[in-house]
Amino acid sequence: MRMPIKQISLLTLVSILPAWCDVSQAQTTAPATMPATPLGYAPPPAPLTPADHAVSRAIGFLLKQIGPDGQCAGEYAEGNPRRGGVTALCVYALLTAEVDHRQPEVKRAIQWLTQAELDGTYAVAMRACALAACNDKRIEDLLKRDIIWLVKAAGADGRYGYGSAGGKELTEYDNSNAHLAALGVWEGTSRLEVRTDALLRYWRKVRQHWLDQQQIDGGWGYRIRPGAMQTRTYGSMTAGGLATLLVCFDTLRRDDFVRCTVWKEDKPISNAMAWLKKNYDIRANPGKGVQWRYYWLFGLARIGLTSGRKFVGGRDWFADGTRQLLGDQNADGSWGYGAGGQLVPQTALATLFLARGRTPVLANKLQYAGKWNCRPHDLANLARHVGETYERKVTWQIVGDQSGAADFLEAPILYISGAGPCKMTDDQVDKIRTFVHQGGTIVSEAAGNSGTFTIDMQAFYKRLFPHYTLGRLDDNHPIYSLQYAPKGLAGLAGISNGARLLAIHSPRELSLGLQLGTGKKTNMPVFELLTNVYLMTTDMGRLPRRGMRKPPTAKAFKPLASLSVARIKYKGNYDPEPLAWRRLAIWMGNHHRIKLNVTGPMDITELDAKKRPVAVMTGTGDLNLSTEEQSALKRYFNAGGKLIVDSCGGDRKFARAIEQIIGPLVESGRRGQLASHVALNGPAKIERVYYRRALARKLGREKSQPLVSGILRDGKPVVIYSPYDLTTGLAGYDGFSISGYKPQSALAVMTNLLCDLGGVKLGSPRKSPATLPAGK
Repeated sequence: MRMPIKQISLLTLVSILPAWCDVSQAQTTAPATMPATPLGYAPPPAPLTPADHAVSRAIGFLLKQIGPDGQCAGEYAEGNPRRGGVTALCVYALLTAEVDHRQPEVKRAIQWLTQAELDGTYAVAMRACALAACNDKRIEDLLKRDIIWLVKAAGADGRYGYGSAGGKELTEYDNSNAHLAALGVWEGTSRLEVRTDALLRYWRKVRQHWLDQQQIDGGWGYRIRPGAMQTRTYGSMTAGGLATLLVCFDTLRRDDFVRCTVWKEDKPISNAMAWLKKNYDIRANPGKGVQWRYYWLFGLARIGLTSGRKFVGGRDWFADGTRQLLGDQNADGSWGYGAGGQLVPQTALATLFLARGRTPVLANKLQYAGKWNCRPHDLANLARHVGETYERKVTWQIVGDQSGAADFLEAPILYISGAGPCKMTDDQVDKIRTFVHQGGTIVSEAAGNSGTFTIDMQAFYKRLFPHYTLGRLDDNHPIYSLQYAPKGLAGLAGISNGARLLAIHSPRELSLGLQLGTGKKTNMPVFELLTNVYLMTTDMGRLPRRGMRKPPTAKAFKPLASLSVARIKYKGNYDPEPLAWRRLAIWMGNHHRIKLNVTGPMDITELDAKKRPVAVMTGTGDLNLSTEEQSALKRYFNAGGKLIVDSCGGDRKFARAIEQIIGPLVESGRRGQLASHVALNGPAKIERVYYRRALARKLGREKSQPLVSGILRDGKPVVIYSPYDLTTGLAGYDGFSISGYKPQSALAVMTNLLCDLGGVKLGSPRKSPATLPAGK
């Protein structure tokens, strides 16, 4: 859970340390023993993606390298200033890969690190990173001392060597130690939430060092030798320099962001980005070949995650790096060349790339032509808050012109911030509309309370959803109470399709509170509100790994059967989820080799039982059918046509209307329950169904069968209707406010219903994903 922010000076930080901590010395002394660890630990999550499997194998390799005393194989010898760095890097990678700190091997390694007397920049920096990643408050005192050591170890001009400069001039220095020292300070102060004037001075000094070292081509090298004016630049050092400047930018420009001014381009950062675009190579460390290639990938991931950029150098850095690493991994789970301990640093760096890069994406931030990023740290703070609150890291990213529709879908929330005019291109509108139709939710906010932005967003939403209106949300809407009850934020506007919120707009700024962070109670309502949005869009569940949220892809198949279905149009909300049936058609083809032909919504008067023996209907709110439409539907039934109806979102008004209006149109029909008769039999083998969280609580754990009813004639169903939602389940997204089936169960149930009414028989049913634990 979250810790309160600590606004303390470095002197105060020193004063609160225990008596045995002598921060005046270059080396630190740790307590003789760590406190006892509680019994039991949580194993890492089961692998789900190729990256997960690679990380799982790497974890196995790294754990084997930790000896009985906790020291890692390949550790530097006594007297070497780098001693402790290999073990610390190994622990940093394991903890980042979600290995529990109580796991026996990791526990031994942490114990060894806390007792080791480290006196080198690389070693202390890596230990600070490892401790910052450790979910154990008992290590915080040592983490504080490591931060202080690293700050004091910098030279007068921000340079670092392998040992402490103690604020003096340094002639023997290197930028790799400078990169890792700044990383250790950043990771440590972020974990402890320390922000002080002394740290601001430190970051100014760090920034100046990297500006002094930047070469004319925008990159960095290892160091500029005495008497030389320049040095050769290469990938891993340029990535380290750029990642450090991004941290400095976020830290030192805080006041500009608070004022909601449009910050000027940071030329050193732009020049470094240009270097990466020109020299980008995922197969090698640009300018160095295979040397320190995994250090280069580690730096590349830092750039992407710190800046929120999905694309670095014009390329999807995580997708590129993952493909390369999956092909490079050794049989024992390691990466690199050598044996045993020689492989630990390379494997740890590769693991850090994958483990950090696969972090679930909470929200995308839209880049457009306008003042879209006046508060650049808003989503980063929200992601940190959600991750710490629910003890699972999440991240954020930027989407823009280079992003495809699938990139938008990597997160359930699209965040649009603006402090002025906001004009969207047709291409942007199409991508955003597709994102919403695939289950996404938009959150827009007027940074600086910009009235111009709100006016433009009103026009944008009308253009995006011409059939729905933007209106004030009821004060009792679940968004105000789902998990938290944020104060002072009533008056939000929203757009609904009748089943779920498609978009939320705040005419008052949310980004200021997000930018300032959770240190003040006055900012907490914004975090609480957006946490409610997160829980609403995930059905109070967990976000999938980066890259797992993507639209389904149709596979080529030889059809075993085909089925023609008519979607019904009427005066009302007949098409709340336009992509639902396209997704079902792909699913039925991929899983059961059934070719599903679905018409676009057609008038009831055009129904023809010979051409399309099955029709489907959904909606929300009132259902008003004209006399002509009722007569046409009655003729369709008499000619042998069948109908499946569901209440989209579980709308009770529409469910009642189904029974009152549709039922009487079936001559000699009688009502009956159809769960065992139809929904559980068919191509999709269903052992049980899973309902969305709120409905599951209402129905009770024992309810595991589909709740569908029907109108039967001569013992056979003519109309099948579900008072609970199937349609949004077909669209494939989670949502708390929806009363219905989870997506995999909805797909399986609808497949069986269609095949039963359409007379499709495939022999032995195939097990549906709805029956598996993942369907829960």
